[in-house]
Amino acid sequence: MTERVASGSGVAAFAIFWVALFVFAASRTDYSHLHKAVSELGVLGAPHALAWNLIGFILPGVLLALFGAGLATAIDGRRGALWWLLVLSGLCFAGAGVVPGEMHNGSPMMGSPLTIGHLLFANLAPLLWAIAAFLVIRRVKKNPTWKSFTTLAIVYAVVCVGGFVFVIVASAAIPSLGHMPGLVQRCCFAFYLGWSLIMSFHLRSAIPRAQLASA
Repeated sequence: MTERVASGSGVAAFAIFWVALFVFAASRTDYSHLHKAVSELGVLGAPHALAWNLIGFILPGVLLALFGAGLATAIDGRRGALWWLLVLSGLCFAGAGVVPGEMHNGSPMMGSPLTIGHLLFANLAPLLWAIAAFLVIRRVKKNPTWKSFTTLAIVYAVVCVGGFVFVIVASAAIPSLGHMPGLVQRCCFAFYLGWSLIMSFHLRSAIPRAQLASA
């Protein structure tokens, strides 16, 4: 897989997810971006649930896995820890669509195996990504082609992972924000997918440097 394909996959994952989110949400008059979880678009029995899970979770997740594999290979040159973390993060994102949750009277059925599986995938995806974002810093230092990117890698990891954690903590500490779980979740998605988008552009810009280094 070329760096161009991997870079394009990261950009496509970002675009497809957000476009799908707003399109599917607009098709439901009872859906609020401030108060409804993204996963509610795909719970069993929801309108267009299968379509959302395919387009909103599975397709972006597979694209994120492709992007992660390409990025890790470009930086690390092998299938090491970074490769597995990024690929599994994308596959877990896709897994959230393969295993949709269940709800009853507007509340998640926490005892349902499907809901448990969905939440497992949904939480593993950002956890693996957060570890990978900081591992990137260590790996780029060892790669002559990417070494100049070290400072930006630190900034992106701190801003995106730190922002992700800050939003979650703030929602627990600030009552008004806690009453808008949909907004909190979308901010988390923005940090998670935003990192991949930014790294996709850097991956593409690294292609000429790699060609020059190998000449």
